[in-house]
Amino acid sequence: MEIILLGNYEGSQLVANKGGIAIIVDTLRASTTMPMAMSKGITTIYVALEVEDTRVAAKEFDTLLMGERGCKMLDGFDYGNSPVELNKRKEISNKAAAFTSQTGAKIVVEAIGSQAIIVGAPINAQAVVNKIMEISKSLPTNNFPIVIIPAFTKGSIISNEITEDQIGGLVIAQEFKKAGFTLSKEILDELECFEKLLENQSLFQILLNTVHGQKLVELGFREDIEFCSKINKISAVPTSLNEIEELPTGQKVVKLTKK
Repeated sequence: MEIILLGNYEGSQLVANKGGIAIIVDTLRASTTMPMAMSKGITTIYVALEVEDTRVAAKEFDTLLMGERGCKMLDGFDYGNSPVELNKRKEISNKAAAFTSQTGAKIVVEAIGSQAIIVGAPINAQAVVNKIMEISKSLPTNNFPIVIIPAFTKGSIISNEITEDQIGGLVIAQEFKKAGFTLSKEILDELECFEKLLENQSLFQILLNTVHGQKLVELGFREDIEFCSKINKISAVPTSLNEIEELPTGQKVVKLTKK
């Protein structure tokens, strides 16, 4: 299995076209919020591209509504996209949720066609790697790529502006390395650059100083950034084994479960 780190639409289309395993990384905050929701008792998450699709999915599948636009909870929704908010709630037992977000949800839906879609971030990085090792045992062949997809990135941190999703992807790549997977020279070089960054600042500080991190601070979500900087604190891994639901409108949503 080849491991590729490629973000944005290019990453989601590559993995869909090659029938690989997609790891969607929206570090601040969707890829942290969804595992957090499952750790609090959400059993299924239907990921929708548009706000209206989310409302239709909630009605169709009798779910809670969860999501945001412009980092803020949508009118009429039960939850926003804040992992800290979810962490403060009591357990949400045996409930499903329809979810949308401005960036992460879009990449999840764009990855339709992959053998598996997994939602990962620093918070569940080790569990993501464990899940992929488990899934790969049941697949007929290993001749497919594992694509780590930063939902928004400007590319390698060696020569480009640092984005929180590229950083989240590198945390997951670190876990693949620890598990004995072979990584490309390009990923290893970028990991070396990342590890040098960590010698002088914490992961929290790195995420805080990104453009999106600063936007979240301005909106009062500094606590979320700190929460999203935690590594390997949650074992829940939202996963879809090509489980796609079509709404009455014809739009498709990705069904994620904690398998």
